[in-house]
Amino acid sequence: MFSFKFAISHFLHQRKAINRHGLHSPFVYRLVDEVIYDFSEKKVYADIQKKLPAGKKLNAVDKLVGRLAADAHPQSIWILGRHEAYKQALLSAFTQQLTLKSVDNAEDWKGTNLPNLVYLDFKTNPQSAVDYFLKVLNKIKPDTLVIADNINENQLAKAAWRTIQSHSKVTVTVNLFWLGLIYCRPGQVKEDFLIKF
Repeated sequence: MFSFKFAISHFLHQRKAINRHGLHSPFVYRLVDEVIYDFSEKKVYADIQKKLPAGKKLNAVDKLVGRLAADAHPQSIWILGRHEAYKQALLSAFTQQLTLKSVDNAEDWKGTNLPNLVYLDFKTNPQSAVDYFLKVLNKIKPDTLVIADNINENQLAKAAWRTIQSHSKVTVTVNLFWLGLIYCRPGQVKEDFLIKF
């Protein structure tokens, strides 16, 4: 939901954030240059659009989620907790195995392929996003991307993002204001990037 505080928060993010030219990490530079700042139209967007509810149009953030998913080449995607239904259709275009998981159901966490990509939405209940992240930590691989959606939705979401960002196993975070990207790559120096998008 748009508000004056949200607009100010976005303005401050854009003032502090850098683009690819200010990056010294080859890993993040490639991600920004080849994925985040790839604004070309793609056939897959039209294919996904056909699966969405009437009146719902893919926006720039939705398309970015799609590009990130494509870049991860995921064999398995986990969607954790509550999310907007169309995000499931969006992510399912990039994998044969998309699994919905509940933090409260122990059976959900048994006998499934470990994820290459994890999707979390901070919009409804930011604290549950933290709970899900802690639950998934021992299931993710060094190359697993965790996409955290709506990290600036409100003060609780911002606090939840900071909690995850500061976790000792998190080595790289990329804050795009609308989304946060999380990597747990053993041996990599801990860095937090604020990127314009």
